Amino acid sequence: MNNLTKDIIKGVAAGLFASWIKSIAEPPLQRVGEKYFPPKAGQLSLKGADVLHQPENMPPSILAKKVYHATTGKELSKQQALTSMKVIHYALGTVIGLTYVRLVNRHEKLKIEAGLTAGAAVWAATHGSVVPALGLQGKVKEMPSAWWVWEFGSHLVFGVAMEQSRQLLNKIF
Repeated sequence: MNNLTKDIIKGVAAGLFASWIKSIAEPPLQRVGEKYFPPKAGQLSLKGADVLHQPENMPPSILAKKVYHATTGKELSKQQALTSMKVIHYALGTVIGLTYVRLVNRHEKLKIEAGLTAGAAVWAATHGSVVPALGLQGKVKEMPSAWWVWEFGSHLVFGVAMEQSRQLLNKIF
C-alpha cells in the first residue's frame, strides 16, 4: 500500500473519530459554559448558540434546510434536519481529517501543540468566519460567552483527537 492510500485511510479514520469526540464534548462543555457565563435573554435563540436544546438551529441543520428548500421548494422535517446535520458534521470532519493527516504526515513542522492549533484553525476557518458570513450562525461578537466555551472548546478537543489519532494510526501502519 502506498503512502497516499495509507494517508487517506488514516485521514478518514482520524476525521471521523475526532468528529465523534467533538460531538460528545459539546453538551457538557455547553453546560459548563452556561454555568459560569449564563447567557443573556435571547442569546440562545441565535443561530448556532444552543446545541443542547436547539440542535435544529445549528449551522449544519440550517445549511441542510436551505439547500433542500432551494432544490425542492419543500421544507425538511426536524428529524430530517437533525439527520442531515450529522451527515454534514461527519463529512466535514472527514475532509478536515484527510487534509490534516496528509499535510502533517508530509510536513511534520505543521504539527503544533498536539493538535490544539489545528482545532483553533478549524474553528477560525468555520465558526469564526465563513459560517457566520454565510448566515448559518449568529455573528461571533453577538454569541453568548458560554458559546465560546463549548464551540471553541470542542474544536480544540477535535484538533487534539485528530492529532492523537494520526499519531496512533502512524504507529499501526
